[in-house]
Amino acid sequence: MESKKIVKLTNKKKHQIITGTLSLPLRVGERAWISYSSQIITTTPVLRIWEVSADSILFETCNTVYELQYIFNPNTAVMYA
Repeated sequence: MESKKIVKLTNKKKHQIITGTLSLPLRVGERAWISYSSQIITTTPVLRIWEVSADSILFETCNTVYELQYIFNPNTAVMYA
């Protein structure tokens, strides 16, 4: 019988909570563009979209888990992917 070494990975990702809006539709495999505090940031490619609700979205990129809490503005249109 062949012996196998089991390695426990403890690589936890950073969890970032941001209040802002998506500048472009969120798609797996593409970068997220987030607008907040008068600036726009881009992420590493999105791996998973975990949860979508009326006031926030939870998604994972290569490096970070993001919780984006939406800023509501009645003058903005809804973006469809």
